[in-house]
Amino acid sequence: MLKTKKSKMILFAGIGLAAAALIGGALFFGGKSTETPVVNDSLMYTSVKEGSIASSTLLSGTVSAADEQYVYYDISKGNLNSVLVAEGDQVQVGTPLVQYDTGELQSAYDVAVRARDKVGRQIYDLRTNGQSVDLTGDPAIDGKATASAQRTVDMQLQDLNDAYADAQAAVDKAAAILNDATVTSTVAGTVVEVNKSVSKSNTSTNQTVVHIVNQGSLQVTGELSEYDLANIAVNQEVKITSKVYPDKVWTGKISYISNYPESGQASAIPGATGGNSGSKYPFKVAITSEIGELKQGFSVNIEVVNNSKNILVPIAAVMPEGDKNFVWTIVNGKAKKVEVTLGNSDAMYQEVTGGLKVDDHVISNPNDSLEDGKEVEAHEETIDQADQH
Repeated sequence: MLKTKKSKMILFAGIGLAAAALIGGALFFGGKSTETPVVNDSLMYTSVKEGSIASSTLLSGTVSAADEQYVYYDISKGNLNSVLVAEGDQVQVGTPLVQYDTGELQSAYDVAVRARDKVGRQIYDLRTNGQSVDLTGDPAIDGKATASAQRTVDMQLQDLNDAYADAQAAVDKAAAILNDATVTSTVAGTVVEVNKSVSKSNTSTNQTVVHIVNQGSLQVTGELSEYDLANIAVNQEVKITSKVYPDKVWTGKISYISNYPESGQASAIPGATGGNSGSKYPFKVAITSEIGELKQGFSVNIEVVNNSKNILVPIAAVMPEGDKNFVWTIVNGKAKKVEVTLGNSDAMYQEVTGGLKVDDHVISNPNDSLEDGKEVEAHEETIDQADQH
């Protein structure tokens, strides 16, 4: 028993000596203990930059021709005589497309021309030959007769000039109708549809005879809700994508927004039930990049580009606490908790509208080991400017 007790005492004494040695070493090298910084290989920080988050405004539309022409059958022009183009033809502005029967129109024009020319001959005769006056030899009487005859001639000439002007107007009208019998192209493009089977008995007002499309002038058309009107304006930039080519992105600009909803639509009544989700307003997008693989009729998605610049931080950097939000920054190697005010966000980044400035160091993945004023070590990462739109 004594041996065991001695052994225990020796072991206890040994522990005491070791502790004393540690304490003595600490006093020798510093006189006090030093703070151990938080070292965490997983902590990362970013230098704050300005950028734009992805837009929350997403629309859909259809690719259509911005420059096209429909020629419809016009029953008022009479019988359709011939179609002067075929599908696939390339036409220029002014190319004849459709010819109506001009028989009756030509006759009406000829009648108008003859009526005008008849009046013209009467004017020529009156100006050339005038009117005869029988003279009596009495200067007073002859003077009055001559003056009266001259007034008559002047009045007749005025009436004939008015009649000639009316006759010329009739000629111009007949000529315009005759010229309209030949319908010409108002756009340069490709003939994509020809229909010769039109009939007067068809009461439809949109019997297409010829359809021309300029394939190089595509646009996107669609409808946006009344709730999107406040977020979208003419000339805003957009990005266009298609499910057919998911790796392709086209650029464009909003070129038109209607001030009026589609006919027959009524705004939704707050609190009302049913499927009415509000009025729809037509819009158009001009494509500013190369058309490439886009084709007329494609359904596309449209993202309105957000050009506003704000300070951005990774979403994970923001720590909400009640009704406030904080981020952890690094100042002179120490962690500092900063209250921030927030703007909008997308899937990756959060706008910070107050509390930070450009080039502040923000910990992008804070954890529970952080303490305000405590030294911290973290690795720097950078926000890809390409991801900041």
